[in-house]
Amino acid sequence: MPKSTTKINDQDITTIDNAFSNDCNLSARDIQRLLLVKNNTEVSLSTVGKAIDAAGWVSTAPRYCQLIRDANKEARVKFCQDMIQNNENFQDVIFSDETTLQLHDNKTGAYRRKESAAPTNCRPKHPLKVHVWGGISKRGATQILIFDGIMDSAFYVPEILESTLKPFIDSVYPDGHRFQQDNDPKHTSKLAKNFMLDHNINWWKWPSESPDMNPIEMV
Repeated sequence: MPKSTTKINDQDITTIDNAFSNDCNLSARDIQRLLLVKNNTEVSLSTVGKAIDAAGWVSTAPRYCQLIRDANKEARVKFCQDMIQNNENFQDVIFSDETTLQLHDNKTGAYRRKESAAPTNCRPKHPLKVHVWGGISKRGATQILIFDGIMDSAFYVPEILESTLKPFIDSVYPDGHRFQQDNDPKHTSKLAKNFMLDHNINWWKWPSESPDMNPIEMV
């Protein structure tokens, strides 16, 4: 039987480093089991935590990454190659996007004294959510539109394209523009296409499954 210890040696540090290099989603308990099975090292979870830190790894929330189909990977590469070849500076491009915000603190952790009960955090069964749409460009940003409810094409066209985007184009880009939006069905609906065509909104086609290429994601 392995003997419980509070010491971690260089072999254990190497094992931890290799384990996280192969699978960064392992937990401290996974590492604890691995050290026991592979190195015959039995240590507490607190010691494992210190060893993980010594190995140069820290816990963090993973960043979002969208899975991309092979066909769209090729289209993304071709799009970027064209931008480089054409010395694209995006001078006339209006980048747009929308997001949803939940108006309630969704934290799941809290501190308490060891001898006291866990605190109670009240929250609604259905937290209030709002949606936000906006656009950015080298000449400035559009008005930010905040709204609730469902954004379908019947909302998107009059409230965003007509009332928010078109006035910005007329005022800031009278000499020509390109309007970027993703390929969400409400953006590419017949109603939206017809409105953009009838009102001279120059829709700049964007590669599918490519939200990470939109600079507004960094705002």
